[in-house]
Formats: sequence, structure tokens, C-alpha cells
Amino acid sequence: MAVPLLLLCLLSISAQSQTVSTAALIGEIRIINRLNVFDPRIPGEDWWPFRVANKIHFTTRERIIRQELLLGPGDPYDQLKVWESERNLRAAGSFRHVEISRAPRPDGRMDLEVRAQDSWTTNPRFSVGTEGGDRFFSYGIDEGNLFGHNKALSFFHSQNGPKVRNDLRYTDPRLAGSRLRLSTLLANTSRGDSIGADLTRPFFALDTPFAYGVGWTRINDEDILYRDGEEWSKFQDYSRTAMLSAGARLLDSDSLTQRLEAGWIYQRSRFTPTSDTIAGTLPENREISGPTLGYSWTQPRYIKETYINGMERVEDYNLGNEFSFLGGYAGRHFSSDRDRVIFNVMDQQGLNLGYGRFALAQVGMAGRTAGGDWENALLFTNLDLFWKSETPLPNTWVAHLEGASVRRMDAENQVVLGGDTGLRGYKNNAFIGARAVLANVENRFFFPGEYFHLVRFGGAIFFDSGAVVPEGSGLSLARFKSDAGLGLRVSSTRSRSGGVLRIDLARALDRGPGPDRWVISIRAGQAFEIFNSATGRLRRPPTSRINSISPPAFPSPR
Repeated sequence: MAVPLLLLCLLSISAQSQTVSTAALIGEIRIINRLNVFDPRIPGEDWWPFRVANKIHFTTRERIIRQELLLGPGDPYDQLKVWESERNLRAAGSFRHVEISRAPRPDGRMDLEVRAQDSWTTNPRFSVGTEGGDRFFSYGIDEGNLFGHNKALSFFHSQNGPKVRNDLRYTDPRLAGSRLRLSTLLANTSRGDSIGADLTRPFFALDTPFAYGVGWTRINDEDILYRDGEEWSKFQDYSRTAMLSAGARLLDSDSLTQRLEAGWIYQRSRFTPTSDTIAGTLPENREISGPTLGYSWTQPRYIKETYINGMERVEDYNLGNEFSFLGGYAGRHFSSDRDRVIFNVMDQQGLNLGYGRFALAQVGMAGRTAGGDWENALLFTNLDLFWKSETPLPNTWVAHLEGASVRRMDAENQVVLGGDTGLRGYKNNAFIGARAVLANVENRFFFPGEYFHLVRFGGAIFFDSGAVVPEGSGLSLARFKSDAGLGLRVSSTRSRSGGVLRIDLARALDRGPGPDRWVISIRAGQAFEIFNSATGRLRRPPTSRINSISPPAFPSPR
């Protein structure tokens, strides 16, 4: 896979070029259009419910917009930094639209004009749905832009089968107006609790000179192993994780960003049996502690796209090469239970195939070695192709292919395919093993127009196929399970995420666990991840923390 990725890298570099203009200095930065959620100048949006919504919504403060800009008055104009400022504002999640344009002045300077429209960020949540034969129910409230200051507070109660979870989170991306990002978690489940905090000063721009971070998480919860789509064995998991890291940018280049990182990792996992623990399934206790060293590079070749994972909302994808490595030594003299080497390496490359058409490829390895043997070692690869067309309706073809193989997997980990991991025609957790292949082909089509100034509609037809086999077994066509189906997509145009609600009806083309051959899924988000659907639940060695947008140690509320 390394050779194709290298070829993709060379093709991408030769096919694209970025232009940077530094001839003019910046004069003023004007926030000329800071719109509320609804624009009363647009016919249909000057309706009393929309006016009420605007009045109770706190529009994002102007200083919040300004503090995310990477250019200021007197700085040389830099188109790369303008685009990066737009990406930072979109990543904040509080805006429906963001655009930064330039306005030449008679004195030779260049003014910047910022246009931004808020999204609706106060969201009472109530959902009832099904996916892969499992029913879920949740309610709560999520405020993603507290009083217009771009701080997030959320509470959720969820039930997924017999599992109950209450989840409280707070995130402050600019603590006390600084570049520090604070993320906190407090969760209580039917079998335990979780608490954590993460404080980082990330690389907030490609040319940020340094970053650092510290984080701690405690998780006391029940782990579940599955077999044939059913809960098979359960045990209690008591885990502690602490991480410390600091990094610096190397060299100075607009075409390549290189970073070096050093840190420390501590992980302790204790497992105790319950009345539902099957003999031989209880994992061994582990204690891992030691220094880490990381290196990464990024070639910025970003593109802006719509109607890929969402609908109208702009999504940013980097088609340049991204490489990262993090390694560490966890020895007994650092309080580990045995001498280990930790590693995590990944390379990703995009390829521009024309307007609205691109590919993303990724390959990587992660795991540990101890005494010359692998521990929880994972090899993974992903390839995604996106191809937009305008006939007969605006539509996007998405082709996804992934493969994964694990050696000497930790007993609490499983490689899984099923209704919630890419095979929509089967039960959740239907197929378990150590090697997996998943292929998805989906045509996402979109109906024109925004309905009631609130939602857009679309649909999809799809085909899924995949296989999972135990360690040491070979993959063959006879092991593949396939399904086909169609679905409806609904996207709230004013919501913070701009994501989709997915309603799919899938028909299993092969026999699987359970009697039903038809499966209905009603769930937010797409049916498969761009990267690593089958291995998304694995506990992997740590990746670079100070490059992360969110704390990797925090469990998902899903």
C-alpha cells in the first residue's frame, strides 16, 4: 500500500498549486455581515416564529470571530491564512456560512471583509430510533455556543437496549480568552461512571510554533463481548489514563508543516468478573507507563466541498499528504507491568479528480510489542472515492473500501461488522473476528430547495458487503455478507452540525444472526465512517494529543 500512496502523493503535488500573495499589507478587518440564524431580508424568513428564534438566540460575539482570524491589521496579506481562518471558524461549529473576502484600497493596502451567519445552537434533544435490530431512546439538551461565546455545554440521557447512560460535558475552546482548550466529561451508566478533563494548547494554525497538553480520564464501566449479534460475556473494567505532551513546529515552509512532540503516557486497566463473565474471556490486567516521542508532517492542499457527508454545509478535506508517528517505551522501571514498545503510525493522501471529485487513501499500524511478540497490533487501510454529478438530480457517489487485521488483540477488543458498522442489512455486532474487509457503494441524491426554511431532503440507494474472520483464518468470497437498500435523508439547515438524519431500509442478501432479512435504521449520521468503521471500537495506543480536536481518551456518548 505504501507505493500507491507515494504515487498518489506525487500526483497530488503535481496536480495542485497554492498561491500566496504577500505584496499588500492588511488595512482593516471588517465584520460586515454578522447574521442571526434567520435573515429577515429573505422572503419567508421574516415570519414571527423565526423572529422569536432570532431574539432568544445569542448571536456569536464579534470578538469571537476576530480571535479566530489568523491575520491582523498591518500583517502581509496571505491567502493561505485567509483560507485557514475560514476553516477555523467552520470548525468552531457555530456558523452556517462563513466567507472572508478581500477589498483593495486606494493606498495599496488590502482590507478583509468577514461574512458569517449563525446556526441554531440551543438544541433540546429527543430521539427514538432503531439500528441493526437495536432500539435506542435519548433526550437532553445541547448548547454549542453558550451566550454567543462559542462554549459548549450538553447533557444527555440515553438508553440503548438494557444500557443506560447520563452524560454531562463542557468544552471551552478559548479558556479565559487564551489559546487553551478545556474539555470535561462526567458520565454515569447503569454499571459504572466516567470522569475526565483535558487541557491543551493545540496547534491552532499550520505555523503555530508550539503546543502542549495534559489530560486525565477515569472509566469504571461494564465491557461487553458479542457473538452472533448477541451479548456473550460481560466484565467490569476499571481504567485510568493520564497523558502529558509538548510539541514544536520544525523549519519554516508554507508547503510543508513538520512537528515534533514529546510526552508521557500512563494507562492502567483492571478487569473483574461478574456473574455474566464466560470462563476464559476475562482480559489480563495491564499497566503501561513511559515516555513518548512523535513526529508529523502535513502538506496543506485543502478543498471546500458540500453534499459529501452532509448537505449544504461546507466541509473541509485535505488532499495533501499527512504523516504521523508516535512511539514510546513503557518499561518496568517506569512502573509498567512489563517492558513494552508502543507505536502508532499513519499516512494519508488525497487525490483531486476534478470539480467535486476526489479520493482519500489511508494506511497505518498501531499497537504494542513485548518480549518479541505483538500485543493488540492493528494494521488498517482505507480508500474513499467521492464523485459528484448533476444528473438526473444533484447527487454524490460514495465508494468506501477498508481492511483491518489484528494480532494478539486485547481480550476486551473486538473487530466488528454489523448494522451500526457498515452492514445495514444485519444485526448490530453480527460478525466478530480479527480480520475484516468492508465495501460500501452509495449514491446520495439531493432534492432541490430548502423546505420551510428549515430542512433539506435527499435519499440514497446503497450496497454493502463485508466479511470478518478469526485470527489465522483466510478471507474468501464465501465468507462475505452483503445487503442492498434505499433510504431517506433529512438535514436541518439551521442546526449546529448540519448533519443528516438517516432512515434506511436494507435487505440482507445472505443469512446472518437473527430471523429478519429486512432491517430498518433510523439514526443520525452516515452508515459508515470515512475511516475505520470495523475497528472504531478498538482501544488503540495514543495518537498525538496536541494535534487532536477533541480528547481521544473520552468515550463517545453514543
